[in-house]
Amino acid sequence: MPSSSGRRGVKLGFATVALAAALAGTAGCGAGQITQTDTQLPAVNGDIAEAGAVRVNNAVLAYPEPGYWAEGSDVPLRMAIANTAPRGDELEQVSSPVSASVKVEGDTVIPSQRALYVGMEAPKPAGEAAAAADAGDVGTATVTLEKINKNLFPGMVVEVTLTFREAGPVKLRVPIAAPDGARTEEAAAAGH
Repeated sequence: MPSSSGRRGVKLGFATVALAAALAGTAGCGAGQITQTDTQLPAVNGDIAEAGAVRVNNAVLAYPEPGYWAEGSDVPLRMAIANTAPRGDELEQVSSPVSASVKVEGDTVIPSQRALYVGMEAPKPAGEAAAAADAGDVGTATVTLEKINKNLFPGMVVEVTLTFREAGPVKLRVPIAAPDGARTEEAAAAGH
């Protein structure tokens, strides 16, 4: 007859093996699976991209009021460009296969630790303390794809390349922005 300490050792050994098997089973549940958060993008409509210390955020084409951009239209681009480098950079060129020319007006230099807002107003600092701590102004510019060579409908994306003096080229897949407000029946009918 086994002693009580021997039976306790067998029970303890069995419990340890069962616990280890249960932990191994639960630890392996997510193995090989794609998690929901590892590749999530911010909740913005537009494209994002980086080149060196330059980051382009929420790049979109302005939403067309009649429901789509007709061939021959001039289409404004909107985005924010941040420069985290210790020195400034400059937006030297913008190009797209849907437009023979792109007009860039306003600021093109992005100082170190600053941003350039294209097609939108720069956000205002919240409160007096934030305004006082702001060490300098951000830049603003407009970028327009001139006389596009095809109709552009919501849901389509357009290739746009930004070229910076220091960071080099950044390729974007730019969608048409979501409408600011509810669509009217007329706009919905025009956009099909």
